[in-house]
Amino acid sequence: MDTQLQHLITACLRRDEIAMRAIYNRFVDRLYYVIKRYIKEDYHIANILQDVFLKVFNKIETFDAKKGSFNTWITTIAIRESLNHLRKNHVNLMQLEEVAVWSAADVDPLLTQLELDDLMIRVNAIPDKYRVIFTLYEIDGYDHKEIAEMLGIGASTSRSYLTRAKKMLQEEILSHDNKVTRR
Repeated sequence: MDTQLQHLITACLRRDEIAMRAIYNRFVDRLYYVIKRYIKEDYHIANILQDVFLKVFNKIETFDAKKGSFNTWITTIAIRESLNHLRKNHVNLMQLEEVAVWSAADVDPLLTQLELDDLMIRVNAIPDKYRVIFTLYEIDGYDHKEIAEMLGIGASTSRSYLTRAKKMLQEEILSHDNKVTRR
């Protein structure tokens, strides 16, 4: 961890408002985009950002540099707050039904060729329960066991929904490409 960040964290432990503002300014843009991967509406993102920073400053004493980086710690808080928001707003992440497992061979490698912004537009178009699992696995790097624990589902359900999300994205991309080709 860089020395400046370490000093800011220490100052935040003393409730130093200038240090808190510096931490906020340093991480707000990154966390905005982390939350945006899960939440579509900007007004909800702003509320979640506020909740994230309140939690960070109220729990900063629980941060342990030996267990991981501050960036990882604060990002995890943002992801968990985003998932909590989805649960509060009745996005049913707890009772995902099992679906038939799709073969990875069914998913076109075209998905890997998209620009990130283009991909995120398409990811946001798929239903929440698929989007959340896709984002947790493919973007934030959680494994299926971790996703299962976070969402209260089985690891096989997580795998199934990830495969289904990729298939939906593939269909969205091919549909978009066909529309562009017809013009």
